[in-house]
Amino acid sequence: MDTYLTVKEAATVMRVHTQTVYRFVWAGRLPRIDIGQGKSRPRFRVRESAVHALMQERERGKAI
Repeated sequence: MDTYLTVKEAATVMRVHTQTVYRFVWAGRLPRIDIGQGKSRPRFRVRESAVHALMQERERGKAI
């Protein structure tokens, strides 16, 4: 079973700013799972496995 992370948790795992996680999501590089509507934007989670896959892809030199 996969773990779902908040943007803040994903940023901590990736050791980046939360805005960087949002950029990956909005660019389609990091798939999201919508969980509802927040006050100013949709609420969503990202799979921990997708975060690790993105990090491995970037580690191999396949930058965006």
